[in-house]
Amino acid sequence: MYKKIVSYLSLASLITLLSALIVFLAIDLNILNSKKKLYETFPNFELRKIIFKKNSEIEHFENDYNIKFLPYTQFEKVNFVKKKIIFENDLISKKKNLDTSIAYKRYNSFYIDFYKDDLFLTDHIGNTYYIKKKELFSSTKNLKAKNIKGNLNVTRVFDSFIYNDKIFVSFTSQKEECNEINISYAKINLEKLIFENFFSSNHCNKTGSPGRIQIFEKQGIKGLLVSTSEGRRDKPGLTTQKKESLFGKILFIPIDEPNNIEIYSMGHRVIQGLSVDNGIIISTEHGPRGGDEINKILPNKNYGWPIASLGERYDFDYKNENLKYKKDHKDNNFEEPIFSFIPSIGISEIIKLPNSFSIFYQDHYVLSSLNSGSIYFIRLSEDKSKVITLEKVFLNNRIRDMKFSKENNSIILALEENAEIGVLRKE
Repeated sequence: MYKKIVSYLSLASLITLLSALIVFLAIDLNILNSKKKLYETFPNFELRKIIFKKNSEIEHFENDYNIKFLPYTQFEKVNFVKKKIIFENDLISKKKNLDTSIAYKRYNSFYIDFYKDDLFLTDHIGNTYYIKKKELFSSTKNLKAKNIKGNLNVTRVFDSFIYNDKIFVSFTSQKEECNEINISYAKINLEKLIFENFFSSNHCNKTGSPGRIQIFEKQGIKGLLVSTSEGRRDKPGLTTQKKESLFGKILFIPIDEPNNIEIYSMGHRVIQGLSVDNGIIISTEHGPRGGDEINKILPNKNYGWPIASLGERYDFDYKNENLKYKKDHKDNNFEEPIFSFIPSIGISEIIKLPNSFSIFYQDHYVLSSLNSGSIYFIRLSEDKSKVITLEKVFLNNRIRDMKFSKENNSIILALEENAEIGVLRKE
């Protein structure tokens, strides 16, 4: 009897050992994507050190001290769902001679905004689509984007913005190998959009472009805030610091008098995000290497580009002991950023987060990024002059645009690499 018990225990131990070995090998060989599943289930699990045996993985684990991974933030459990967009007529793929400077797979940049029961999408070549908002929150995996016919003729789109019953689009058009900046608008109609010119620059710039659009009220007058830029990589524009130029600025264009244009602020490189909340303007701006910025925009102020920046040139050489850009904005009569990302994150849109989203994120902004593939929950000081807290949430997706759905208490993300919409909300 004793021998039988010993035999059974020995057999059971052997089976357990073999089972553990099989499980370990399955994880080690990543069979059925087991590593990823285990990593997602136990994001801060100490056994990752053993399971992910390589030194680089262990170092990565140590570097991620106290970092949370989806579905967890520091204080909330959230749900993140991605849905593939099926574009009716697939107009982007059918267009020839696409802008080769936009190298983010076949779909490239697109911008989103809500109007009544629909989510509108405008792609970088000027096509407009709509998706029923209810589809974003249904069980369907794909989103059907219906094409709206239109007369918009662009070189490249840089933003779309819906105000009242009109959609405004900022874009460039080429004239004699030179960029003209334009804003056109159309009354929203799901059958056809008839665009009319709202604003066109009276001069062009070889590297100039418009950017983000927001509605703003200045001394009782409603108008559009529109960002502009010029220059390429390590070749800053030549007119950003010139008051007679419209490039490298934030412009205020009255709705009823679009010819009465004003320069609201200047010294900007490439603004990628613009938020207006209770009259407070917050922008996000691409810097050079290690110089992405969050700025509080004040009237008639100069933000320093291309004289001052906390970043350096992209061709930075570690042997170089000379500063390319001045580092002290104040001493040079410029406005300092309220925060600068070092390293840069490929900064993109910023929106004010309603307090209804979470009791842990009261009075927060949400910032998105391109290269970093993340969003950031940001708390600013009461006067919005500095960042108090900043929490990174890694989504592993390049995010171009972002809106908030109050009805569904959700952050909606334009994921440009594979033409997807992301929906992030509390569980």
